[in-house]
Amino acid sequence: MNTKTKAWLNLVLFLLTIGVNALGAFGLINGMSQREVSDTYPTLVTPSPSTFSIWGLIYTLLLISLLYMIIRNKEEKTAILIGAVSLPFWVASAANILWIITFSLEWIGISTLLILLLVVSLAVLNSRLKAPEGLGQKVNALAFGLYNGWLIVATVVNVSAFLVQIGWNGFGLAPDAWAVIILIVALLLSSLIQMRLRNAALTLPLAWAYYGIWQEHQATGKFLGAYPAVASASLIIAILYVLIAGAVFMLNKRCLLPLTGTEKKG
Repeated sequence: MNTKTKAWLNLVLFLLTIGVNALGAFGLINGMSQREVSDTYPTLVTPSPSTFSIWGLIYTLLLISLLYMIIRNKEEKTAILIGAVSLPFWVASAANILWIITFSLEWIGISTLLILLLVVSLAVLNSRLKAPEGLGQKVNALAFGLYNGWLIVATVVNVSAFLVQIGWNGFGLAPDAWAVIILIVALLLSSLIQMRLRNAALTLPLAWAYYGIWQEHQATGKFLGAYPAVASASLIIAILYVLIAGAVFMLNKRCLLPLTGTEKKG
């Protein structure tokens, strides 16, 4: 398969993913939207509904990135990039589509496995990105970094929803104690991923999501301030995620991705 065909296939799969997501959002798969399914299995670590607007930004940036690859597919560096990211992007798109379908059908356990596959495939894709040299490459790093980071959040919520569905009792620990543990474990795991990828955009959607969790735990939020420990942990970790993003950006010599030897010389 030639480079141009791969670039167009990436766009087709992306548009198909958007279409299936829209079907799920409007409740056309099983009569319930993703939000309604999520509300069926409430957790203390689900961000406020407003934070999910980040999908609009992520999908817009992904569209720009994919169109850029099509337009510039004859350039050597872009052709190499297309060859490197296409397979993990195909896997990620298939996992995303199947995730929406299974989650909408309330097959939460299967959807959890699929979202884990989605996160891993996006991590592989991000590891193959090169340091941005122009606007198009900067969009690539930003789009896929945000996409990967937000799916880490979605994985945490998906796992939590599955535990609610199976009636897990948390070994007798209080729900808010487990919520804090989950938030901290997610911080540690995402930090390990960040150490490998060093994409400064990765932790920004995590910060946004944790801020959304904090909102839900305020006096005017869903939980009416009943779980102050969860609220405090969410806000503190959100700030840490912003600091991590800033630190990685500086370590990358004020770049979203680490510079290679050739780029440093240039």
